[in-house]
Amino acid sequence: MNCSELREGQVLVCDECGFELKVVNACGEACCATDTCCTGNITCCGEPMRIKQ
Repeated sequence: MNCSELREGQVLVCDECGFELKVVNACGEACCATDTCCTGNITCCGEPMRIKQ
């Protein structure tokens, strides 16, 4: 999961420790067009975070 795939209002959660991140503002198309947004997995506790259902 990288920031270009996230949308406003989504919550990422770490399955190991329960830490959560809420997307307040999505990075949008302009960020991705310039290759300045993150391109790797967003991780916590050494594992990729997942979208909370």
